[in-house]
Amino acid sequence: MEQEIKNAVGLGSPELVIESKSEPEPEPEPKPTVTIYDFAALLSKHEPPKKQQ
Repeated sequence: MEQEIKNAVGLGSPELVIESKSEPEPEPEPKPTVTIYDFAALLSKHEPPKKQQ
C-alpha cells in the first residue's frame, strides 16, 4: 500500500530529479519609475501648438 502511494505521488519514479540551486539568480535591476507628473511634463513639452480659433 505504501509503495502504491509513493508511485501515485511520483516519489518512486526515477525520472523525477530534485534540482539543486547552486547559484541564486541575480535580481533584475529596478526600472526607473515615471510618475504622472513626469508624464504630463513630457506630453506638454512635445504637444503640437494649439490652433487659434
